[in-house]
Amino acid sequence: MRKRYFSLMVLGLSLVVAFAAMGGSGLAAQADVRSVIVNPNQPFQASLWTDRSNYNPGDRLTAHFQVSKNAYVYLFDIDTTGSVSLIYPNIYSENNYKRANTTYSLPDNSRYNLTIGGPAGTEQLVLIATPKAIKDVEWIRRSLEQGTFGPQLNVSISAEKFMFELRSVTVTPTFGSDWASAYTTFTVGGFSPWPSTPTYPPVTPPQPNRYGTINVTSQPSGATVFVDGVDRGTTPLTVTGVEFGTHDITVVKQGYYTYASQITVSNTGTYPLHAVLSRVPGGSQPVQEVALVSRQFTVKWPSTGPFVENFSYRGYSGSVTVDGSPLLGMLTEVRATMRSDGVGPVEFARIAPSGPDAPWPGRTYEKIQYPFRVRLTVMEFSTTTGAIFGLQYLDSVKVRVDVWYVGN
Repeated sequence: MRKRYFSLMVLGLSLVVAFAAMGGSGLAAQADVRSVIVNPNQPFQASLWTDRSNYNPGDRLTAHFQVSKNAYVYLFDIDTTGSVSLIYPNIYSENNYKRANTTYSLPDNSRYNLTIGGPAGTEQLVLIATPKAIKDVEWIRRSLEQGTFGPQLNVSISAEKFMFELRSVTVTPTFGSDWASAYTTFTVGGFSPWPSTPTYPPVTPPQPNRYGTINVTSQPSGATVFVDGVDRGTTPLTVTGVEFGTHDITVVKQGYYTYASQITVSNTGTYPLHAVLSRVPGGSQPVQEVALVSRQFTVKWPSTGPFVENFSYRGYSGSVTVDGSPLLGMLTEVRATMRSDGVGPVEFARIAPSGPDAPWPGRTYEKIQYPFRVRLTVMEFSTTTGAIFGLQYLDSVKVRVDVWYVGN
């Protein structure tokens, strides 16, 4: 039986893991990759490429990828014999939630290396990006339960069946068309079994993610500035390292109506924003916005919500909903939405166990939906590691919801 090998460098020790070959030919797998795996109506883009186009057994490989939308990324290897292995996420790199328009590389830490095995032929890497983590899929769950690097999906699955089942997971019914895919091929041993196959141009590596600067001033000064719901300080304020894209800017000061705007950062320059704040009516003394709600919720299995808080003032009404997404006694995420005067729900907060949406004590999320302003503050949280996937999950999240009437 032919075998292929991944060489892992773990804490300075060389560990070789052998995988038994499964049925299916490299030719069939290559055909299936091109005809099945590419989503013809991708709502966002994914790119995948390697540092070289040809390797010899024993060479180390580096893979690079990028997605145009925050997503969970899965990387599969179909070797020259047709064997299918999940190589990312893995037991040495578990967090596969990736930010948009950022170039990532694998290996992504010093605990492992990707080393080419054999025999000679053409090998493929397949990337799948989904808006939520793939869960409750038997052939992925069983492979991750092996607790080894690069586990085969199933000893009975061929490359052809893998493509069919992968498409069935991503297309129906879980994600509909909201998924993206990419693939790349490379030769091992300088041999390609398809001399008549058309040559596909290499993927041009996307440019590294770039950042701009936002400079916020206010009249009067000393106002608190929230960028995408995160408290960044008081005016006058310069916020550096702002990713390209559109960002919500909220300026808050006691006794004044809240100022809300958006800025689209598209180059590395400085974007100025000056907020002229209007005083809340009530004479010469500062008048606070009208506080309507201040309530705490603890989202923890089995009490995962939805927790709904309704409020009303001067004929206007709204609500805030805090809801956890449970999985086997754990939480994959906590989301908050609001309604205001019949408009909504509008999501304004997402809390995840890791990545850009990871919580910290005091992290705030703020949303203006006139005539109300809502703020969600993380009070306490704890995380845990799942026994099945070996990934990080939320154990509990305690949040405080505050609501103010700010007028029209």
